Amino acid sequence: MTRTHVDPTSAGDAGRRTRTLRLPPPPLWLLGLIEAVQVLLAGALMVAVPVLAIGLAGGLSAVDVESLATLSARIWLVLHGTPVVLSLEPGAFGGGLDAPDGGWFHLLPMGLTAVPLALAWRAGARVARGAWTRQLWQGMITLVVGYAAGGAGVAVLADDAAFGVQPGLAAAFAALVMGVGSLAGGYSESQSWTRLIGVDLESRVAAFSQKLRWAGSYLWAMVRAGTLAVVAAVGLSALLLAVQIARHWMDVANIYQELDPGVLGVVGLTLVHLGLLPNLVLWTLSYVAGAGFSVGAGTQVAPHAVDVSSLPAVPLLGALPAGSSVPSMLAPALVVLAGIVAGWWLMREGENHLDDWFALRIDWRPASLMLSSLVLALLTGLTAGLILLGPLWLSRLSLGVGRMTEIGPPSLLAAGLVAAWVAAGTLLGYLISPMLHRLAPDAATGRQRVRRRREARREKHEERDRRKIEKQVARREAKRATTQARRAKKRPDGGGDEESFGSDGAR
Repeated sequence: MTRTHVDPTSAGDAGRRTRTLRLPPPPLWLLGLIEAVQVLLAGALMVAVPVLAIGLAGGLSAVDVESLATLSARIWLVLHGTPVVLSLEPGAFGGGLDAPDGGWFHLLPMGLTAVPLALAWRAGARVARGAWTRQLWQGMITLVVGYAAGGAGVAVLADDAAFGVQPGLAAAFAALVMGVGSLAGGYSESQSWTRLIGVDLESRVAAFSQKLRWAGSYLWAMVRAGTLAVVAAVGLSALLLAVQIARHWMDVANIYQELDPGVLGVVGLTLVHLGLLPNLVLWTLSYVAGAGFSVGAGTQVAPHAVDVSSLPAVPLLGALPAGSSVPSMLAPALVVLAGIVAGWWLMREGENHLDDWFALRIDWRPASLMLSSLVLALLTGLTAGLILLGPLWLSRLSLGVGRMTEIGPPSLLAAGLVAAWVAAGTLLGYLISPMLHRLAPDAATGRQRVRRRREARREKHEERDRRKIEKQVARREAKRATTQARRAKKRPDGGGDEESFGSDGAR
């Protein structure tokens, strides 16, 4: 036996050639900090590059590093909804628009705020991708705290005598944006509350009694129905806004022509309008509900009354209704329609356990059905109102000068009216759904449809498994027959079976 001589030098060279340099994975707190820095830099560049382009094109009065950085920092703060204090000199914007004592400026363009929210979503998903169960909080804390510290630094850069910013407020609003976006992104990546918060909610719920589980499923159905009503109401309001803008498109174009802001001004105004488009949809929803909205102190735009004096030259304000009319008085029917959709969905879902409870205690079926449906409608409307209360409040604007300090809907009144109309629509939709099901012979509730789909899916899987097994058996039989035929040909007499052939061969 001969041994092969191996040159150790050549083996070492081969090992060095294949070895790659790999750094150890960073700890979660460092990963969260890195993601916070990346989001800060990406957001700053997305603001600074357009500002620099406008400055180089001659759209700004001063083009130097300090002024461009200050303007970019202020726009970054506005995108995060940070309130600031304006202190303007007399005559800064003409008569009646002075704020020498300081006026609060708060503007949250929801369409443009979606950009930092999307960046926060991505950062939260990346942190969740590198985290183990019950360790995600380490990366999330440093991510939110690091981003909040960056927001405080941006506030220091943007602060001056005319534009007062409190670093604490800037840090709080930056942390809010990052917290909401990163938690949503973390859940989209983990797809489990167990990994996200370290608590197995399913096992906790399974440990409850049957009555508590029924109550939980009932309330969860209310939450989903209220969310569906909100989505339907917002969608119908967006459709109404689009129709209104299309009807008054020439008025909007005339205001553009009267302003004559130039190419850069038109682009800037259009971007501002697009950023405020979600705000305008929520204002339209408040108008549809009957609460209306204001475009300055002492003004009102509502279905029953339109009272506006001199308005600023903003193109989209040209689409405001001129006054009340019969179609405008019927606008709340859109919110009722959204409630009907929610009631129809609840009947299909079949999670009205409270109706079973009433039916066991009240013999007269119409009374038990009416009571359970009324409670169902009230809870659905209350859920829809609570969901909309925050967005309606955030959609309000304050320019901090003159009458332009009260712009937007009365959030509490609008949410209350939406809740009332949704409750009425839910009650109506839930009560007429059985009639619609009776008109359709093949109609079924949501639970029956789910059961039928599950049974059909199970039968499909069983049929597929049965065919797979039949194919395997047929393939095995064919292989056995082929083997027996091949072995039979090898024997001189060409006879015998597999067992005897194996035994003869063994002997």
